[in-house]
Parts: sequence; C-alpha cells; structure tokens
Amino acid sequence: MQFQAQSEGGVHVVTVVGVEGDQVRLDGNHPLAGVTLNFNVEIAEVREASSEELEHGHVHGPGGHQH
Repeated sequence: MQFQAQSEGGVHVVTVVGVEGDQVRLDGNHPLAGVTLNFNVEIAEVREASSEELEHGHVHGPGGHQH
C-alpha cells in the first residue's frame, strides 16, 4: 500500500512494507530505487554552448534560464 506524506520538502510517496502489531514499517525510497534502468536514446541535435551557459556552468532551455 502507498500513500502521500507531507514534509517540509513537499509531498512524497511512501510505501508500507510491513505491519507488526501496532508498528508500521515504511519505505520512502522511489519505487525504482536500486533497479537497473536501461534506455535506448537517439541524439536529435548537438549545438555549441552559449557564452552565458559556459559562464553559468549549465545548460539553459529555450528562451534562456529555466531554473
């Protein structure tokens, strides 16, 4: 069984992994935590980094900053 738990960091999905008497054991990890994932990808486009991206050390989305 899963439910949503509210914390200072936001809403998280929590899974009940065991119930013993009046104690409940919970797992707050993502359901795919520890699972090996394989992806087949195709690179659609390669471009040079802008001077602003190089200065900031990260990519910017279409239209500029996306963070």
